[in-house]
Amino acid sequence: MMEALSAYIKTITALTIFSALACMLMPEGSFRKYVELVLGVLVLTAVLNPFLRLFGTDEGHLELGLLQNQVRLEKVFLSAEEYEGIEQQRVTAAYGQVLEDRVKEDLAKKYSEIEWVNITFCQDIQDEDYGMIESITIGCSDENAEKIQAYAAKRYGLPEDAVAVEK
Repeated sequence: MMEALSAYIKTITALTIFSALACMLMPEGSFRKYVELVLGVLVLTAVLNPFLRLFGTDEGHLELGLLQNQVRLEKVFLSAEEYEGIEQQRVTAAYGQVLEDRVKEDLAKKYSEIEWVNITFCQDIQDEDYGMIESITIGCSDENAEKIQAYAAKRYGLPEDAVAVEK
């Protein structure tokens, strides 16, 4: 136990000294604050690591924390336009996943043999049909392909040729 505590203190001390030296050697300028930020996160991670293990934080929580840190760093390093583009891509991907899940759930209420759903939707923000379903591909293991196709087309207001059913 004492060896682990000693190693922990040595690690924190070494990282702190390294961070201080790196900051002293960095020339003044806008790049310096980013280096200080990264080194600070490194030291903070080393300090908190044993406590996270002690309280049983699993990898899912750590991954969420890493994603949140990534978003924060993107805000700092990217221009407003670049950041907005990345956020728009994330929102579009999340919307597509939720849309597919909900359509699959909705169709499975009537046809339980539906295995998967793939949806294409309008992703152009400037278009008035933004977010509207353009086509649906449905995977099923039954002979009701024509019925499922007709039902899905009618249910979502699409022409039947915009709905494909694969067995």
